Amino acid sequence: MAALTALYEATIRKLRRANKRKLSNLTRSFEGKLAEAYEQLNQSAQTLSRAQLKADDLQRLVRHLQHEDKQRELSEGQATRDMQHLAAKVLTLHSTTNTRMDPSTAAIFARRGWNKEMGRS
Repeated sequence: MAALTALYEATIRKLRRANKRKLSNLTRSFEGKLAEAYEQLNQSAQTLSRAQLKADDLQRLVRHLQHEDKQRELSEGQATRDMQHLAAKVLTLHSTTNTRMDPSTAAIFARRGWNKEMGRS
């Protein structure tokens, strides 16, 4: 019985050592894989951060361009109103002085679709 118990205890110790080695090997393997996964996650986070910065920069640029475009539209609208006002003054001046428009001024009126008698069509 003592021999059998000794054999049983020796087998258990052998199995425990083998299991400890397997557990140690698996732990090292998983720790290595975990370190790789953390590194990949860190790189992905850095890539995402750079992409977010680029997206933010592009959004700021788009807002700036939209603002510039709005300002340009307002400026063009004001320039058109100014030009129409000046054209009406030119028409009034010609009408008051009873003179004919020179050909280049008449061509501008025609190109803009303005009636020479009314100022606008």
